Amino acid sequence: MKMSDTIAEIATALSKAQGQIDAATKSSLNPHFKSRYADLNSLREAIREPLAVNDLSIVQLPRVDGSNVEVETMLIHKSGEYISEVLRMPYGQNTPQAIGSALSYCRRYSLSSILNLAADDDDGNAATASAAKKKNDQFDAAKEIAAQGTVALTEYWKSMSSDARKAFSNEEIAELKKVADAVSKKDDK
Repeated sequence: MKMSDTIAEIATALSKAQGQIDAATKSSLNPHFKSRYADLNSLREAIREPLAVNDLSIVQLPRVDGSNVEVETMLIHKSGEYISEVLRMPYGQNTPQAIGSALSYCRRYSLSSILNLAADDDDGNAATASAAKKKNDQFDAAKEIAAQGTVALTEYWKSMSSDARKAFSNEEIAELKKVADAVSKKDDK
């Protein structure tokens, strides 16, 4: 983080502005995650007046550096005091659309962060939910194999990478063993 030598006036103004900022409207849809989020226009609409009446402004400076984009977000007070930070992230494919998307993402999150706005979009929640679903699917697949007995579960376990094995909690492993043992005991009768 960079800042001016003093920040007393900007801190006071920011405190007042934060008390006046309402949540941005989730007016945009992310079709990939089927979630709604507050786009840049919604964020700007929520902060424009509270910042202006408290003599604050925002400047966002985008850059492309190799395979990453950066956005430096500066919060500036009329006194000349400022606070700034840079958010950097990879943009994936080298296309104008990918770079533009990454820059927009950086701008939204930088703006939300520097003003301490609540994350009003649920992209992160959807990504977390997607990871949880994948983990549940892996556990369900392991349970199906465990239902074939201890030999099948042992072979499956050996075929997995150590990282894949680490994804299972001790409780899940115990449950898999219990299922496999019950089937094997039933087969032994």
